[in-house]
Amino acid sequence: MTQSHNIQYQHCSGENYGYIPDEFVPEDVAQFNSIAESGRYDPTGQPAIVTWETLEPHAREQADKMDGIRAAGWIVLWWIIARFNRIPVWDSNQGNLGSCAGWAAANGHMQMVLYQMMLGAFRFVLINPLAMWVRTKNWSMRGGQSMTAVMTGGNRFGNYPVELVGEYQTQLSGEKQNRIIAANDAATLHQFGACRLQTADGRRQTAAELAARIILCLRAGMSVAIGNNIRVSGSRIDENGMRVAILGGTWMHATTLDGYIIVNGTIYLHWTNSHGNRYRGQDRFDSPESGCWMTVETLVQFLGGRYVDAFCIFRSEAPTDEARTNFAPRTFNQ
Repeated sequence: MTQSHNIQYQHCSGENYGYIPDEFVPEDVAQFNSIAESGRYDPTGQPAIVTWETLEPHAREQADKMDGIRAAGWIVLWWIIARFNRIPVWDSNQGNLGSCAGWAAANGHMQMVLYQMMLGAFRFVLINPLAMWVRTKNWSMRGGQSMTAVMTGGNRFGNYPVELVGEYQTQLSGEKQNRIIAANDAATLHQFGACRLQTADGRRQTAAELAARIILCLRAGMSVAIGNNIRVSGSRIDENGMRVAILGGTWMHATTLDGYIIVNGTIYLHWTNSHGNRYRGQDRFDSPESGCWMTVETLVQFLGGRYVDAFCIFRSEAPTDEARTNFAPRTFNQ
């Protein structure tokens, strides 16, 4: 995995420049691809890294299932599931550290657990995004990380519960490192399965082609971690009462796409950042202010820059909770 690729950018801060494109780290990609070639989709066993050809039929089947739940009137959004279960929505804020890839992976993992809670008896565990991220960097806190490295790390190392390693911090003390090492075995109980969404044949994929794969994953109740260079500069409330993204400028940053809904015939895709609650304004579904919505057109523009790497997290391991009964989140009037 990447050890210390400190790519330098002009006029940048750690907040907006922590994503290293895969083309700069071919060794990360080669490792990920070698694992994916032998990966087998298993909805209950060890989470795997798989190819798109392996995942796509299962994603379509799951999307149809989720569409049936939506057609019955349920709103399938991770923060509604969290609030229904009295789980606080966590503060998604990396601070001035280039750990955005770690946050994208951790957010995607936790959101995936919440979607799985709607369909089965799982227990939510809050994850510290620093721990797995810094392990993939051989404990270096300098520079950023590739999406491939954190996807491989989340599958290989797993994710580290806050209850074992403490809260997220932008510094790594000796005491914190020792707590992470002590929790290595426990982290493997929180691994996730991942799939690279770019084409595998070397052909440059269009933004529309990549968007179609992302939308299918979101319809299926999966999350997508993405690194790109088109920046979300702000948000506004649109005619449907949705807080939508405004694009402008550039960054080298990793974020998460994590929700799908249709309002008045328009498809909206939810997006979560790791810059705290900076997207203000009450929207139709009371989404967290750490993110906002994108239409399909906006998503295609978001993916249309020089750099983009996207991965679906299709399953997250979580402890079972036999005391829970299956449920669906409460209905909102649309």
